[in-house]
Amino acid sequence: MDPFKEYKIPFVGLKEGNHDYQFHLTETFFSSFEFGEINQSDIQVALRLEKQSNMIQLHFELSGTVQLPCDRCGKDLTMNVGEEYHQIFKYGTVTSFDDEIYILGPNEHELEVHQLLYEYAHLSLPSKRVQESNGECIIEDCELDDENFTDELPEEEQEEEGTDPRWDALKGLK
Repeated sequence: MDPFKEYKIPFVGLKEGNHDYQFHLTETFFSSFEFGEINQSDIQVALRLEKQSNMIQLHFELSGTVQLPCDRCGKDLTMNVGEEYHQIFKYGTVTSFDDEIYILGPNEHELEVHQLLYEYAHLSLPSKRVQESNGECIIEDCELDDENFTDELPEEEQEEEGTDPRWDALKGLK
């Protein structure tokens, strides 16, 4: 059974104009892919397909929440995501992808948007993932154990004082 069956949009036979689609991206959707940062999510996608005589334009609007680990303490955070993306599909003689534009060959009859949804969801993730209020990190909410945190290396990893004899031979070169 095809896990992405609901993400295939047949465009042959669609009348010219706008056509709206809704998708709900949850952990079930993301678990169908081999790699990715998103495990738990509740993302709503509004897709407007605009069919024209020579091309198809897709307008994606993503909004919802994802659960990601905090960059500071590793605790799971629920973060908002929301972005808009656009994709153009033109009709051609051979199916290909060139300069952000997909070319649909004469044998194509449906758009598979699951990969685009996956990529756009990941592009919507915030680059800074910490607990925030008004753009500032809420340090006291983070569960970083400051008593066990140290900038020093464990004793077995610390370098011994002195020089490495392999480098001593290079000191004479000038």
